[in-house]
Amino acid sequence: MQRTVLVVDDEPQIRAVLRAYLTQSGYAVLEAGLGADALNVVAKEPPPDLVLLDIGLPDIDGLEVLRMIRARSDLPVILVTARAEELDTLLGLSVGADD
Repeated sequence: MQRTVLVVDDEPQIRAVLRAYLTQSGYAVLEAGLGADALNVVAKEPPPDLVLLDIGLPDIDGLEVLRMIRARSDLPVILVTARAEELDTLLGLSVGADD
């Protein structure tokens, strides 16, 4: 059974790079450029097996998207972001990111 990864990032180029790597590794890839779209995908059955989530989304902050996912699911979420501050890492983990 093929695993599905949801890639959430507002930059199409980043989604394309992640899609290429994931597809080459045998994963099915879903994409969302907005937090609201990501929440809609996560709410569908079956949900993806993993979410790669950017923090800086234009409609809903990625950390808020993570909080909303955690309110209804223990779906694995990995934050993929350009923010490199230790505080951002700690905040993401405290909200419920798996990595």
